[in-house]
Amino acid sequence: MKHDQLCAIGHNIMDSLASGQAFVIGYHPVDVFGEAASSEDGLIEIDFLRGRIVRGRASPNLRSAVLGFAKAFPAFCRRNEARSTDFRELSGTFRAGRSILWVEVCVADRNGQRSSTNYSGIPLKRTWSLDPLGRRRRVPRKFDRPGGE
Repeated sequence: MKHDQLCAIGHNIMDSLASGQAFVIGYHPVDVFGEAASSEDGLIEIDFLRGRIVRGRASPNLRSAVLGFAKAFPAFCRRNEARSTDFRELSGTFRAGRSILWVEVCVADRNGQRSSTNYSGIPLKRTWSLDPLGRRRRVPRKFDRPGGE
């Protein structure tokens, strides 16, 4: 499976949780950004493959949703023509600032390629910046392994 397709699956998982509805696991209302804002560091980091909160303080409701995502992940991958074993890592860091909701999605594939992509808002959209000529451009995905595109 191509790395970009795994990133798209990761985005869809994060978007489901960020929306507050969590339709990937049925209907499970949750406010991940509200909980991130009230957490000590102002963020919540979630490991979706293992179904656990890595950083931040989460309510029992959010912990339950995260476990549900881990259980539903293999079936979600199959519906998207992938295998859960194509992923070595799938994590999301959710932050809530004064006027912006922000998520960093980290994906590592079974070949060792790892990338992170920033999204903002609801629904999650790629973040933008201005290039040296003042044109609006998507912030590129960051790769941790040389040769990544």
